[in-house]
Amino acid sequence: MKKILAIALAALMVFAMIACGSQTNTGTQTQATAAPAANNDQPTGGEEPAAEAKSYQLVGKYDERDGQGASMMTAAFLLNLNADGTAVLDRYQYLQYDASDFASNPSYGVSFMSGTWKAVQKDGLDALQIKLAVVNDDGTTSNDQTVYAYEVAGEYSVDINFPIVPGMSYSRTVTVVGGETKQFADGNALIAAYKEEPQMPEALVLFEDAELGASLYLVADGTAILYSGYDVIAEGTWTADSVVLGGEEIAIEKNADGSAAVKLSRDRGDGTMLDFNLTCADASALAGAEPAEPAAPAADAPYTGATIDLGGGNAFDPALVLNEDGTAVLTVAMGINVKYERLGNLVVLFEDEAAPLEGYGATIFGIVPHAWIVDDEAKTMVGQKVGFIYNGEGAQMTFASEDGETMTVGLPAYSMEGAGYTFAISEDGTTLTLTAPEAGWEGAWGQVWESMGAPTTWTIDGIYVTPAA
Repeated sequence: MKKILAIALAALMVFAMIACGSQTNTGTQTQATAAPAANNDQPTGGEEPAAEAKSYQLVGKYDERDGQGASMMTAAFLLNLNADGTAVLDRYQYLQYDASDFASNPSYGVSFMSGTWKAVQKDGLDALQIKLAVVNDDGTTSNDQTVYAYEVAGEYSVDINFPIVPGMSYSRTVTVVGGETKQFADGNALIAAYKEEPQMPEALVLFEDAELGASLYLVADGTAILYSGYDVIAEGTWTADSVVLGGEEIAIEKNADGSAAVKLSRDRGDGTMLDFNLTCADASALAGAEPAEPAAPAADAPYTGATIDLGGGNAFDPALVLNEDGTAVLTVAMGINVKYERLGNLVVLFEDEAAPLEGYGATIFGIVPHAWIVDDEAKTMVGQKVGFIYNGEGAQMTFASEDGETMTVGLPAYSMEGAGYTFAISEDGTTLTLTAPEAGWEGAWGQVWESMGAPTTWTIDGIYVTPAA
């Protein structure tokens, strides 16, 4: 599974460890253009727009705040379709929290992508044909694409596939919307509209590695959070003597003068390791300190919102309470005490071997969903006919099916998932076989799935699966 992270995160981050910096083109807003490719679309006018030709401005936002690399993926986009036929797409990565002048702002990519546009007839409809590409320093182009914007009620909308790092294939898709009205005069106006202030946790003790732009926050509630710039790259817990990140316990090295250090290594995403030396000049707050006990979920605020039909007209609204000690109470006509495993928003329930269910509790639990997709903010739950968890070395995956026919596979740590897999479970319940959709697998998840070797057969062990040998 190391190969998953190596390929999935190499382009995702260009390792976000470089303190949130990104590869952008800076300077004044010049009109670098990619040479248009030949096409059979018929322009509504001449090949070159007339001087009085219209111009358009479309604006969009891609927001992905969870997981590694969020500050690189999240951005506002400004697409200007100029009267001279040039198309210029700017990108502002606002989660890097730099609101300085756009011309010299490392978070603002002037002419991030560029090319040409013209009015055409496409599929019998009036449309704006837009050709965009990343123009490399040597004059070549990459990430080339041709898209069509159609007008609906006076507004144009189009999806643009943009690279996370210019010139690389790892990408996301943003929808930009607009028309002839110019919403933003320049990049500074876009920055003013989208800029944000960082919301960092309040640390009881803060360790920092200035060279790598990394910081480790030990929060009073017992949480340990490792950041690269403003991106969370690992979370865990701490005691007065150690931190636990990704299941690994790391000693806090204390010195007589009150300073301390935490030394750890993380995979860059390409199989090589990056060594952190996080230091704190005054770690005296750790002396005798123990984090506060996490608050248990309130019994009066369980997850709800689903309906279970037990047959014979007996329909119930289930409720699920998740306790901090790994136990759970599923209420369906009666309270059923079980245990649970959670990964991302997938919760999988299973019997406690030390206290097996009996009577009605065992009967009901045998016919209701054991897996649930939960929403922590809305406190809602959606039953899954099938749910498994893969806890692999360096990566974790979820497998969940609501309809019993198609399955969604996800990498919760990186906010990525692929839906629409068909699946089969062997009669003895020991093998899960997946079949990926034949079409529609472009972009980030398709690249990840292919990089894994597209595993199709998994061995089932209770609520867990592993790739079959």
